Amino acid sequence: MALVESSLRPHLPHESAIGSRVHNFGMGRVRVCRTSIVSIPVLALIATVAGSVAVALAGLALAAAPARADGDPASDVLLSQNVFYPYSPPVSGSLQEALNGEAIAAVRTHFPIKIALIHSPLDLGAVPNLFGRPQQYADFLDQEISFQGRQPLLVVMPNGYGVEGLGTGTAAAAASLAKPAGSQSNDLARAAIGAVAALAAASGHQLRAGQNASAAGTGPGATSLVLVALGLAAVAAAAVPVALRRRQWSLHGRPTPSRRNDGSAVSRNARGLDTFVFGTSGGVVQPRVVVGLALIFGGVLWAVARGLESYGLNPFDIVYDLDQPPLLLALVGGWLLYRSRGR
Repeated sequence: MALVESSLRPHLPHESAIGSRVHNFGMGRVRVCRTSIVSIPVLALIATVAGSVAVALAGLALAAAPARADGDPASDVLLSQNVFYPYSPPVSGSLQEALNGEAIAAVRTHFPIKIALIHSPLDLGAVPNLFGRPQQYADFLDQEISFQGRQPLLVVMPNGYGVEGLGTGTAAAAASLAKPAGSQSNDLARAAIGAVAALAAASGHQLRAGQNASAAGTGPGATSLVLVALGLAAVAAAAVPVALRRRQWSLHGRPTPSRRNDGSAVSRNARGLDTFVFGTSGGVVQPRVVVGLALIFGGVLWAVARGLESYGLNPFDIVYDLDQPPLLLALVGGWLLYRSRGR
C-alpha cells in the first residue's frame, strides 16, 4: 500500500502533482498514492463493526412490536403507522385491510388521521387507568405523537370515542357518532371505518366511494412484493459487472499492476477502486462492498415501502421516516462505503 524510497533520493517537485503524497518517517521516505486504500485490515474492521451495528438496528426494529407493551403502545405505533390495533383478540385481516385503506384514503384527501383501537387496559400499557375514558386518553396520546405538529387523532373504545386535532365542527360531528355495536376488537374496527369517513366529511374532505379499497392495495402485502422484486433486481444489476469482470479475467488473465508516470510500479494493494471492489487476487468481491450496497438498497427500499404503507403516495411525507430504522440502515451502508473509498 505504500512504496518506500531511499531517503537519499531527492524529492522531485512534480511528484506531488501526479496523485501521490510523500511523508518522512525517519527510516525513509514513504510515498502513498491518493487513490490507494491505506489499510485493508482497518477497513475490514470498520466493515465488521458497521455491519454489526446494522444487524443490531435491524434486530431492534424487528423486536420493536413486543417491546412496545412496556410503555404506551399506541404512541409508539402511531409514530410510524396510521392505525394501532388491539393486542388480543386481534382484528380480522379483512377489517385491518379495510381500515388501513380508509386511513390511507384520508391521507390522500389531506386528512392524515391517526387511529387507536383500545379493546382493554392491556392496550394502554403504562396508563391502564385511562381505559373507559376515550377523550382523556386522546388528550394524553395527542401529546405523545404530536411533537412534529398537530394532526387529527381518533381513539375508539367500547364505550365511545375521543378526538384531538380537529376543528370545532369536526369535533361536534365526533360527538354525534354512534357507539361501537359491541366491545370486541372487530366491533371497534367497524366503528372506526365509519368514523373516519364521517370525520373526513365534516372536515371538508370527502372520501370517494371505493377509494379505500384501492388504497388498501398499497398495503403491506402489495408493498412487500414490490420490495422483494426491487431487491432482486438490485442484486441482479450489481452482479452483472462482477460476472463480466471475472469472465474477462478468466479469458485474458488478471491485469498487471499499473505504473506511475515516473515508471515505478504500484503494488496490487494500492490499486484504488479496483482493489476495493475486487480484492487483491482472484476477483473476489470485498465483503464491505456487498454489505454497504445491501444496506443502502435495503434501507432505502424499506423506507419507501413504509412511506407508501403509512402515508399513501405523498412523497414529501416519506421524509418522516428519516428518523426510523430503514434509513438508519441506509446511512450506515453509505458511511461504510464512504470510509472504504479510495484515498
